[in-house]
Amino acid sequence: MASELGLPEKIAFNRDVRPILAENCFKCHGPDSSHREGKRRLDTRDGALADNEGVKAIVPGKLDASDVHERIHSTDKDEQMPPPKSGKKLTERQRAVLDKWIEQGGEYQPHWSYIAPVRPVVPDAGAQNAIDAFIRVQLAREGLTPSPEADRRTLIRRLCFDLQGLPPTVEEVRAFVADADPRAYEHLVDRLLASPRYAERMAVPWLDLARYADTIGIHSDNPVSVWPYRDYVLHAFATNLPFDQFTREQLAGDLIPFATTGQLVASGFNRLLRISTEGRAQEQTYLLRNAADRVRTVSTLWLGATLGCAECHDHKFDPYLTQDFYRFSAFFADLSERGIYEDGIDKGDFGPCIELPSSAQKAQRERLDAAFAEAAQVALATTDEQLAEARATWEESVRALDRTGRLHWIAQTPVDATSANGATLKVHKDGVVTAGGRNPDSDVYSVTLRPGAGRFTGLRLEVLRDENLPGNLVARGGSTFVLTGVEVDTATNGPARRVKLSLATPGTLGRSDRFPAMAAINGDSGTGWGVESGEPRDYELALRFAEALVTTPNTVLTVRLRHESKMRQATLGRFRLALHILDRPRPDAAGLPENILAIIRLDSAARTAEQEHTLAEFYRRVSPELVPFYIRLAQLDGQRSLLDAEIATAQISEPLESREVRVRRRGNPLDDRGEIVRAGVPHFFRQIVTGGDRANRLDLADWLTAPDNPLTARVFVNRLWRQFFGTGLVRTVEDFGTQGELPTHPELLDWLACEFMQPGGLEKDTHPWDIKHLIRTIVTSATYRQSSSSTAVLDARDPDNRWLARQSRFRLDAEFVRDNALAISGLLVEQIGGPSVHPYQPAGYWAQLSFPKREYTASRGRDLYRRGLYTHWQRSALHPSLLAFDAPGRDECTPSRTRSSTPMQALVLLNDPIHVEAARKFAERIATEGGAGIETQICWAWECALARPPESSELGSLCQLHARELERFRREPAAAAELLAVGESPVLSETPPAEQAALTSVARAILNLHETITRE
Repeated sequence: MASELGLPEKIAFNRDVRPILAENCFKCHGPDSSHREGKRRLDTRDGALADNEGVKAIVPGKLDASDVHERIHSTDKDEQMPPPKSGKKLTERQRAVLDKWIEQGGEYQPHWSYIAPVRPVVPDAGAQNAIDAFIRVQLAREGLTPSPEADRRTLIRRLCFDLQGLPPTVEEVRAFVADADPRAYEHLVDRLLASPRYAERMAVPWLDLARYADTIGIHSDNPVSVWPYRDYVLHAFATNLPFDQFTREQLAGDLIPFATTGQLVASGFNRLLRISTEGRAQEQTYLLRNAADRVRTVSTLWLGATLGCAECHDHKFDPYLTQDFYRFSAFFADLSERGIYEDGIDKGDFGPCIELPSSAQKAQRERLDAAFAEAAQVALATTDEQLAEARATWEESVRALDRTGRLHWIAQTPVDATSANGATLKVHKDGVVTAGGRNPDSDVYSVTLRPGAGRFTGLRLEVLRDENLPGNLVARGGSTFVLTGVEVDTATNGPARRVKLSLATPGTLGRSDRFPAMAAINGDSGTGWGVESGEPRDYELALRFAEALVTTPNTVLTVRLRHESKMRQATLGRFRLALHILDRPRPDAAGLPENILAIIRLDSAARTAEQEHTLAEFYRRVSPELVPFYIRLAQLDGQRSLLDAEIATAQISEPLESREVRVRRRGNPLDDRGEIVRAGVPHFFRQIVTGGDRANRLDLADWLTAPDNPLTARVFVNRLWRQFFGTGLVRTVEDFGTQGELPTHPELLDWLACEFMQPGGLEKDTHPWDIKHLIRTIVTSATYRQSSSSTAVLDARDPDNRWLARQSRFRLDAEFVRDNALAISGLLVEQIGGPSVHPYQPAGYWAQLSFPKREYTASRGRDLYRRGLYTHWQRSALHPSLLAFDAPGRDECTPSRTRSSTPMQALVLLNDPIHVEAARKFAERIATEGGAGIETQICWAWECALARPPESSELGSLCQLHARELERFRREPAAAAELLAVGESPVLSETPPAEQAALTSVARAILNLHETITRE
């Protein structure tokens, strides 16, 4: 019977028995004591051999005495195991395996992944690369043979995608094909590993694991500054930072003695989770959610463990206890954080962060601070005694004015308001002007007033909340509207006189102190008066003229509000103007604060010391002698505020005294009656010994990368194997536990893990935990270099390519689909690091985002064409082209992405503006670089995109497409113009529009090919 069922001669528990028990028995007879039926346990040998009221589940060597044997063969529904109600049923072969195992002694083994890897002996299989030796031995067992090496065109394209995420150029392909050096392939590998593009390729899967995103994810999903962490990851891969150090800096960079700025930024890993700004939410609930997130992330990323399943009860399949979950979470109980950040909506304050000024910004800050200190010193050195005579004169003038009237603001109702670039300005009866209609990228609003007779000395601009703007905000335009110029034209009976406002007294900006009014006119078109559009409040900019302008009844006053900045489609929604008028009789006061007027009206002898002090302090603020210094201080302060707003910040970890951690029964965050636990690792692993001190995150990082840790190295090399072969040696890259799959090549997995931790040869420039060394070992193997073409035999014997008799073929990940199109087209801007960018996105896609409502503003210029790695990652509204190609939202740690193939993807490639624009620019390259004649040009374009020449049928199809499209566009010139207008990049080709549009159609077809987005 055993031979008929194909049973191995010797039953191995991990290979043959554990999967059967885990699938069918452990739910009721496994580690979870709260759900264990009949007090019987089958996940441990002691439990299986235990006497349970005279019955033993297993009696080694004795089938008839073993209750397991009797139950799995029983036909009695009340006795049968697994019970029919479970929906599980053993096959005949599975029952035979269990019987033979019992007969052979019922030996148990620790789960394979909990045994530290030991470097196995490399088989003598005639292979130079150890990987090939292990693979060939397994192939021989399966009766299979390796595939031949792929051709050089396929190899260079495969390597470029795998190591850089970008295609090779035509020139690179041709040079590699022609290179007769026997080590040409190895030299290519070394060149690609040394490129900055390598770090950009490797960062993408790590950011999935680290759940990196540019927004908080919960409730308002507001932006948070974390992009410097992404740049840290880039730098770590580029410099080949050892993985153990990479681990230490991210989990505990803030605990490293004399931590560098980079290590502090790295510690932001702990802060990449979702954050709530929801009012009245339970603080404790979200603190525990954060703790659970970190347990899930760290255990998945480094251990391939489902420790998160033990939050509410002991794990049902693996030996993780609830206490293990909370002990592990206690490592992170020292982090400074809140559960709820209600003020984060308005201020963007989400806990500890660090400023990251550039060297130029540091120098500019030092210059501004020095100038500010100098001006302040001069102002402070002027004593009240020196101002006494001037103050007395001022008091007398105020008393005289108090008897006749006051200076006051008079609201103006414009007679006209126009936009230079096509917006619609409407003047309402209350003097308010609203902007609507077209929303140009930059604009100048010209507002015409007739102020009447009198003299005016200032202009007040009020920006009001507008219910027609998202969230009833005051402005639209990304995060800030910047007013870069205010000009006033006056005209009577003669020529117009233009005055660019200068400031004679300190201005105000309503309730905003971030952008003082003194920064409004600074001669820099890139800065100015800033209105934060995320702030739900009105703003006022009061500007005093350096001289009084005399008006007559015939005067026409035109106020020009100029906006020019890097922000697209910014606008003021509602605003109104007022003038500061002299000599308009008002009987109440002289336009000063009432408490100051009350003091001035008193005889000096009747004033108290406190009143004298109050009046002296007020006069210092308006004294003509000191106003120039105050203006200088306000200007410097405004420049400093603008500079501070530009300086990058990054969320970091900050250690505090550790919070108390209790086991929460059933995961209830409000149940604080559980036992108090100390930080520790799961109980069945080697424990961390600290000599009585609390184990911290540094201890955890060192434990994770210790040579005797059985999981970390295996988990990392398995994910890397998936990156280069499409599937891991353990298919379940996220689960190395009982419910995960066994490795197809366990000896190879252990050899790779040991080689990662301690390279065998320690070649030049190689070190322990060397990621580049590991990658080089993999991609230089003959196994990696195989052709991906299958055969009928392989399709039948190994359809999923688990035995690796060939290479795998799979679609590029989402970011690289876009990068590929940009690179082929010539649009790609290769700039390493920096803030996230905003590619084109459909209008209204962010309509559901609230608190506040917001609109998406696409980047401009070079930022539109940067790699997908730098795309703004909105957790609750992921960029649609990324979403279409299976990028995760990064709410949670994501060890592997799905790879779907849907019609939506073809539509994105065909119609997404960036892909249409890429096709348009690719067509320009085809026309200028592809040679003469349409066939020659198509052959060049095909090679550019696919690294190979087209077959005759492929060439014929595209030639026919070109002919049809050329005829259509000559017949419909408007359609050609519309196609060539897509995207921001200018049309540079001198080719006639119809011909250029026809070539664009050919380029669209090539970029839409399945092969174009497939790594062979």
